[in-house]
Amino acid sequence: MDELNLNELEEVTGGKRHFSPEPPKAGWLQHKVGPGDTLIRIANRYKVPDWKLIREWNPHIDHSTNMIIDGEYLWIKKY
Repeated sequence: MDELNLNELEEVTGGKRHFSPEPPKAGWLQHKVGPGDTLIRIANRYKVPDWKLIREWNPHIDHSTNMIIDGEYLWIKKY
């Protein structure tokens, strides 16, 4: 099986992936994606009314695939 390196991944996903936490922002949480996480499961966990909001808050997520990767961090607005 071929391995996909991070540079190729950025080309595929169209943006920078965040694999280390960033400085905190007031009113926001960072979620570290784990095995089996999906945007819908993450939205439900944090009581986000629509999973598509998470995609909007994290522009590196490709809208055509909605692919998130184990180990990356996503910004989640506190509700």
